[in-house]
Amino acid sequence: MSSPGGLIRERRIDLGWTQAQLADRAGVAQADISRIENGRLDTRWSTIHRLSTALETPGVEPKRSLANGGRRSSPRKPTGKKWAPNGPVAPIEPAEV
Repeated sequence: MSSPGGLIRERRIDLGWTQAQLADRAGVAQADISRIENGRLDTRWSTIHRLSTALETPGVEPKRSLANGGRRSSPRKPTGKKWAPNGPVAPIEPAEV
């Protein structure tokens, strides 16, 4: 059986959320989410409940980020434009020590 932290991590990744996004939705500190997912924090039932409720999110389709092995549904179309700075560009001078 997977640990609660492992299950929370799996669901969060399936939704394509960062720990910070889950923290914002659940009202739990991001550092605590990291500790829970890594099994370094025994958390209260109320915290697990808040995280679980946030992860239920009806109507949100699970998706994986490219970093987690997911794929984009359609590739980006190139615009043909290249980035250029606005205005003149001054050379960078080395700092005096």
